[in-house]
Amino acid sequence: MPNLSNKITPILANSLARSYSPLLYPKKLRELLEAIVPGSNYSAFDKYSLHLEVNRLLCGNYRGEELIKYQIAKRYLLKDTVAAFEIRVGESRADFASINGVSRCYEIKTALDNLDKLDKQSLDYTSVFEYNTIILDEKHLSRAERDLPSGYGIMVIGKNALKQHRKALKNDKICSLCQLEMLTAKELTLFFGGKRDDLESISLETKPAMINKKFKLALKKRYQDKWNFVREHHGQILPIDFQFFFSTQEQPSLLYQKNF
Repeated sequence: MPNLSNKITPILANSLARSYSPLLYPKKLRELLEAIVPGSNYSAFDKYSLHLEVNRLLCGNYRGEELIKYQIAKRYLLKDTVAAFEIRVGESRADFASINGVSRCYEIKTALDNLDKLDKQSLDYTSVFEYNTIILDEKHLSRAERDLPSGYGIMVIGKNALKQHRKALKNDKICSLCQLEMLTAKELTLFFGGKRDDLESISLETKPAMINKKFKLALKKRYQDKWNFVREHHGQILPIDFQFFFSTQEQPSLLYQKNF
């Protein structure tokens, strides 16, 4: 039987996270785990047990982006809201966002990340979302406090939980044209009765508050089905795999099937 110690080194945990995919076949999962856990033998484990073991090891030893996304996503699973992973905003990609009465954006910077793109990212996010928060490793805290707008929220990645360091304030720098540019041609037609060539005129002829309202409705409609799928199946989805199931809407019972 494998060594079921909860501890593997951070280097091995990072290697496991980089190599793991929910789509790996049992043979590859066994090979991966046996390479990570010294002296282990996973031959008796079925496919579900192998996925469970990967998640157990990562939840106990890894503070990477996938688990931080899970920690923030689970806060919204029981709320009347729509949320999404990896939303393109200008030249940036927001790690997580929620949309209901207000829009909230979350960017994650783990110990493995640097802050080289943070200035550009924060400009992009404040141009379209009402509340913005960075979730970061403590080593990034002083720079984030120095460089981010004062209304930007800050959460620190703790050992077992996310800790609120600075609460996000309502953003008053939203750019209506930037919000319109985020929408697809179909969304522009549905919510504004216009085309991509009409962005300038729509932004000039429509009140910012109305653009913001319809922008949120458009994003809710865009991500509603994917988020509902995660909400309906979250009890079957392992933490490290949340974004995968949001993106693919694969049935967890089929992907985790208990076979060899």
